[in-house]
Amino acid sequence: MKYLWVIVLVGDMILQSVFRMINFGLENRGVSFGLGQEIGKTISIFVFAVFIFWFGYEIYIKKRYLLSLYLIALGGAGNIVCRFIWGSVWDYVCFPILPFCFNLSDVLISLGVVSYILGVNGNRRTLRGQ
Repeated sequence: MKYLWVIVLVGDMILQSVFRMINFGLENRGVSFGLGQEIGKTISIFVFAVFIFWFGYEIYIKKRYLLSLYLIALGGAGNIVCRFIWGSVWDYVCFPILPFCFNLSDVLISLGVVSYILGVNGNRRTLRGQ
């Protein structure tokens, strides 16, 4: 479990590489849902840097380790690394009923945000109580 983040990060990069090669999915140069394509990399780096400071504050100052923040950081790192390598991320999970595509990093970010908003932090009892 200690190095799960490496497995997830490398796994997402491998999946993005494979789906890029077979040309399945969409290239996303924007920040979210393809918006801000001209400044996607700059905004992503800025937002990720701000998030890392917040993440560090929660861990080192407040002494709180939140699974939700870990998921957001992991997903953000996956997208940032791919932006540095290819200049964009590759969204390879596409469902015909949805008007957008996404990747594993996007799923991690979304799960982290929902978990943080609900205050769940990976605890099923908390979710049942709400």
